[in-house]
Amino acid sequence: MAKVLVYGSGGRDHCLAEKYADSQHVDKVYFTPGNPGVLYTPKGKRGLIERVRLPDGADFSAVADFCAENGVDLVDIGSENPLSRGLVDVLNSRGIATVGPRQEFARIESDRAFTDFLLQAAGVPKPEYQVFYDPEEARRYVRTIGYQVVVKANGLAAGKGALVCRDEQEALAAVDTLMVEKRFGEAGSRVVIEERKYGSEISFFVYLDGRQTLPLRMFCQDYKPAFDPDDRESIEKFGGNLNTGGTGCYCPHRLVSDHLVNRIIREIVNPFVDVVYNHLGWNYKGVLYFGLNLDPDGELSVFEINVRHGDPEFEVLSRKLSTDFFELGMAVWEGTLDQVKQIWNHRHYVDVIAMEGRSKASRGWNPGYPKRYGKGHRITGLDDLDRGLAVYFAGVDEDPQKGLVTYGGRVLHLVAGGDTLEEARRLAYANIEKLAFVDHKQDGANCMRYRKTIAV
Repeated sequence: MAKVLVYGSGGRDHCLAEKYADSQHVDKVYFTPGNPGVLYTPKGKRGLIERVRLPDGADFSAVADFCAENGVDLVDIGSENPLSRGLVDVLNSRGIATVGPRQEFARIESDRAFTDFLLQAAGVPKPEYQVFYDPEEARRYVRTIGYQVVVKANGLAAGKGALVCRDEQEALAAVDTLMVEKRFGEAGSRVVIEERKYGSEISFFVYLDGRQTLPLRMFCQDYKPAFDPDDRESIEKFGGNLNTGGTGCYCPHRLVSDHLVNRIIREIVNPFVDVVYNHLGWNYKGVLYFGLNLDPDGELSVFEINVRHGDPEFEVLSRKLSTDFFELGMAVWEGTLDQVKQIWNHRHYVDVIAMEGRSKASRGWNPGYPKRYGKGHRITGLDDLDRGLAVYFAGVDEDPQKGLVTYGGRVLHLVAGGDTLEEARRLAYANIEKLAFVDHKQDGANCMRYRKTIAV
């Protein structure tokens, strides 16, 4: 039986650990740095998933040593930062199998301008864009183009570095936020300003094994705005409907069809992967996530590419995918994706994310995610959830007195399944209402927040 290490700590990474633990080939999943929420799950309680604390060294040698000492057969790196810091390179140098690209290849996500150049070279459609190093030049461009834009930090910004703007004033403010105030640090030293597109958002995933591709013939829809469109009060208080790392997701997307999947593969995936394999010469082993827009005229375009599973997209895709995930991961490493058969069940899935909302601070108030949020709020109601639902923990910690408490802005994912989308949605919302984040500074008030229009 095999052992797998999942490297990460968020909801997607917890979901990866659960998916590997479901494999008939796996008897142990190590989860590092992990989060204490896994200890509250059935697999965590049985020891099938084990949280591991490793020394946080810049060279990742402790991770490689652990894998060698414990006979780990495969390492899946869930998030972008360790990929861009070269974890795969270190592990591969020690002969350890991995799912995820090497440091050089992770540039596809960490350098938007570079990826835009690759898309252009591949002839893949994307919105009109310009790259800026100087904030004054960026402001001048915004004042002259005459259409709505998205201002994006060029580097990694935890999925929150794309600021969608309604008008010139918001675009100018976005330039200042990224390039002058440096809200996302050096990621905003260079920005990409691109035309804002309207239409339907599509999250599409492809596995690569260094010579072949396996596009998933299923896609989902992610929701990035912090608030529901009709929540005008919150939007005004926050100064706009800010983008987040994701507030919910559903699968399958209402637009899924063989025709559209074939179009995406033909027009987007194959030309881009051809550049990666044949023009760059990269032996890329891992996943590519294509964030796509389908406009009202039926035209496809790319607004982002990531080098790992999406979050919250993977939380719903993984529930629908019945293919043995260890077999898939090993096929990525061994170059045998042509032997993997996609197996999809017939159910629908909805993920609603429980976030930190407004809470009492030591002085004043925390407005809540995606701005400043509180921590240490006791999580209640988990034992009251219906059977068959999946809970993936993200921003959580453990307190000696309170038990499981909030620690991040996106605290947990609640994923419900049903024979119809409407049934899955009903179950998700009926159960998330059973949860609470207890604000002890506000007489036990519930400071949990969630969007109410996921999958509407």
